[in-house]
Amino acid sequence: MKRKSSEIDDKYWPKLTLEQKTNGYGDLKPFLSFHTHRILKPYIRQDFQTEPPKLKILRQIEMRQNAKSKQKSPINFCYVQPKHIQQINRLACHNFWPGIDVTECLKYPDFSCVVSYKELIVAFAFLVPDYSHTEAYISYIWTHPEWRRHGIAKFMVYHLIQTCMGKDIILHVSASNPAAFLYLKFGFKIEEIINNFYENYMQQENSLDSKHALLLRLSR
Repeated sequence: MKRKSSEIDDKYWPKLTLEQKTNGYGDLKPFLSFHTHRILKPYIRQDFQTEPPKLKILRQIEMRQNAKSKQKSPINFCYVQPKHIQQINRLACHNFWPGIDVTECLKYPDFSCVVSYKELIVAFAFLVPDYSHTEAYISYIWTHPEWRRHGIAKFMVYHLIQTCMGKDIILHVSASNPAAFLYLKFGFKIEEIINNFYENYMQQENSLDSKHALLLRLSR
């Protein structure tokens, strides 16, 4: 049975008001990375062309609220900032498992990508650059289901790879997760199958995700 749009919103965007989903609250500004001491631009990329199904709905709502406005807001790709953490934590805990806190990623914003439409975060990706002397680790990649298959995850993976050129990049992915095919297209190779890797994380009995993980590596 197909779920209503409101039910999908409640699952993937918990406790967000309509105002939060449709209204922006000012542009981002350049800021200093404490990890690399680089000045990071406000946006990695701004996409005015791509229009996933959910974006079409949001723009229809905006047109009804303001019939005179013809300017389209873009999908913004930016580095993680403190204003993003609360919403990302809610999304991560709701769509991965309880207890996730990505605050530590603020230490190395260069190795992040947060995708939003106005104030609504629709995707995020984080890489730990100093996982070991020779390895970096992709810790989280997530895209809202209704914004998938439009190149968002592909760009995030590309961005993370480009930010960390001197080390191997590794990650874990559920053996049943189709995202594994995306990583393989970027040159990742399956290094190991780890049984019950997600046993202590995936607590939902009816979860369709495999608790076994693939360890993937992009060798440099």
